[in-house]
Amino acid sequence: MLRGFISYGFDLSGTQLISRNSEKRNKLIQIFSSILIVKFLLAILAFSLICFLVLFIEKFHAHWEIFLLTSLLMFSDVIFPIWFFQGMEKMKLITYLRISYKGSFVIAILLLVHQKNDIWLVPLLDSLGAMLAGIIAIIIVKKNFNVYFKKQKYIYILFQLKYGWHIFLSKISVILYTSLNTFVLGILTNNESVGYYSLAEKVYMAIRGLYSPFIQALFPYLSKKFIKDKNLYFTLVKRISIGFFLSLIIVSFLVYGYSDKIIYLISGKQTIPSIEILQILSLAIIFSIGSLYSIFLIIKGEGKKLSKITFISMLLNTILIYPFIYLFNIYGLAYVFVTVQILQAILQFYHNKEIFFQGKI
Repeated sequence: MLRGFISYGFDLSGTQLISRNSEKRNKLIQIFSSILIVKFLLAILAFSLICFLVLFIEKFHAHWEIFLLTSLLMFSDVIFPIWFFQGMEKMKLITYLRISYKGSFVIAILLLVHQKNDIWLVPLLDSLGAMLAGIIAIIIVKKNFNVYFKKQKYIYILFQLKYGWHIFLSKISVILYTSLNTFVLGILTNNESVGYYSLAEKVYMAIRGLYSPFIQALFPYLSKKFIKDKNLYFTLVKRISIGFFLSLIIVSFLVYGYSDKIIYLISGKQTIPSIEILQILSLAIIFSIGSLYSIFLIIKGEGKKLSKITFISMLLNTILIYPFIYLFNIYGLAYVFVTVQILQAILQFYHNKEIFFQGKI
């Protein structure tokens, strides 16, 4: 959650600003530097919170070295400007770098971690590797694009906070209410039920996550088209929406039909409650088209509408969660999740209806 706090909304707002100013070097330097400054300040706040927890809460203090070493990953997030490469549509470079870092991390773990007392090496190696990858990424930015860090005026830093605010608010709201769901389920049922639900939810999120690279790649491309040629933008968006929706329907049916095999592949056993929950959640896959529509709102500069949609969804989730779990036990949470996804998709479609009905803003 803290790493999500540090990323703020820059995975979208930063990407959009970079893509729209990709040919203006001075502007790129200003955006690049301002975002790095904001992320560093947010990392300091997050690290201070971790230090407080380690010092004053026994549960955290007992494993202080693990928490502090793991927290170094936050600073690697600060200097790893994936949003810059997304905006410049040069993900090939950064993809090779990330694969190399992850591969080296796995090899280092196999070579150096041999017993329980070596566990502290895992966050240390991960953090150091991520930091090195971030430094190399910064060097690539300087070498390939002649963009580097430069001290910025307060007004530019404040602009980045304001520009990404609604995206940040939306992301944090989703994290909070999904975390609340599992917490409430644990209170009203038991740990076993939480385990069943969490297994199905993780499968659902993994399947939904397969679409993330596609959406991330589309975002900077469509941002440019929106500025340069709105007619072409709406034509592309309409075709993409239809294709995306059809693929979600197909995947939803596959997940429903093969839910038993998927759960068995993941857990090694036929966990009936998890299978049934995954079948319910498979319906939500269709309505996850809202994640695509959300970038259309950001591209149009309507991030405020996105945060309102998220707030309404969070409100509905909060209202339904207690009675649904009470009435339907573990399955009630799955019903709530699907209901919220349907509401989000409807609201997202309503605010993007010009794609299909007007073809203009």
